[in-house]
Amino acid sequence: MKGAKNPERESECSYEENTYANMGDFHLKRVKNAPKAEEIPAAKNTQPRVILILGVLLILAFITLVILTTFLFISYKSVGEEMSQMRNGSLSSEVQSIRGAVRNLEQVQTTSNSDVKRNLTNEITAYFSSDIQRILGFLGKVAEDLQKMKSSSDPLCSEGWINYGLSCYYLSSNGKTWNASKKDCEDRQAHLVVINGKEEMDFLRRIANQHYLWIGLTDADGTWRWVDGTPYDVTPKFWENNQPDDWMGHGLGGGEDCAQLKDGVKWNDLHCSKTLRYICEKKMIF
Repeated sequence: MKGAKNPERESECSYEENTYANMGDFHLKRVKNAPKAEEIPAAKNTQPRVILILGVLLILAFITLVILTTFLFISYKSVGEEMSQMRNGSLSSEVQSIRGAVRNLEQVQTTSNSDVKRNLTNEITAYFSSDIQRILGFLGKVAEDLQKMKSSSDPLCSEGWINYGLSCYYLSSNGKTWNASKKDCEDRQAHLVVINGKEEMDFLRRIANQHYLWIGLTDADGTWRWVDGTPYDVTPKFWENNQPDDWMGHGLGGGEDCAQLKDGVKWNDLHCSKTLRYICEKKMIF
């Protein structure tokens, strides 16, 4: 009959459905568990690699920091040395001259040695010569006017000496060699004249009266020097054209190592054995 149910058939169907259901559950569990088992090793393998990369990056960062620090240190040291050299180099010859004068001034304060006083006066005059020549010229003219008004010897210098600025000048009446002239000036507590500026040179031209006169300039050692130590490079030059020439055609042996005031106008180098009149100079003592 179509509507009748078979108990045995239904029992077999139910058994097969349960069997398939159990197999499906087992398969689903394997599928669910399989990825978890595969992901764990992957996670374990990735972690050391990340740590290694971070370590390498840290090492590179440390090396970079060391290099930058070293570079900055070297640059700072180099800049420091350059600044030190600049500070040392910026001390010009004028500053050194002032410092030397100050040191000598301290010596003067602790001693009455006349040589120290003279050296100090010479250094100060040499340094400030370009700035005080106008003042000295004015004082010289005032002194000359006073002498003319009194019609007597120079009141600021010893008898036979002529005042100009802060110095007294002696014009010899007899001629001597350059070395003998130098010694005679030194015996008079003076030195052969040292020309520090144009105003002083103009004064010497007036009293020289076109004579040939020895001045305190020589290059006997190969370099032109003033006898009182005044630097030759800082003083103005009044050489005649094409002079000095160190001419050797005079037959006296050697060159021309001593300077003269030629015709009372310009300088000329001459053999030191020649006999000329000369001008001595000494600082006034107040």
